[in-house]
Amino acid sequence: MSAKVDEAARDLIEQHGVRAAYIAVERLNQSIDQADQIGRDFWVQVVHAIHEHQRAADAAKVSSGRKAKRVTQR
Repeated sequence: MSAKVDEAARDLIEQHGVRAAYIAVERLNQSIDQADQIGRDFWVQVVHAIHEHQRAADAAKVSSGRKAKRVTQR
């Protein structure tokens, strides 16, 4: 993933939280409507990067939650 794609994904996540992917898809659709192939390709990558970041964040939450439960159950 390019640094520009990663930066755009992180910025959207920071600005819009869980709605970041929806915002990126809207921009993707605008690129498609305007027949902007470069923009389309960029926003496809951003949507994918957002999903990767959110999946990693969810995995971290689950992992930390499991550790916390183990500690409290002792």
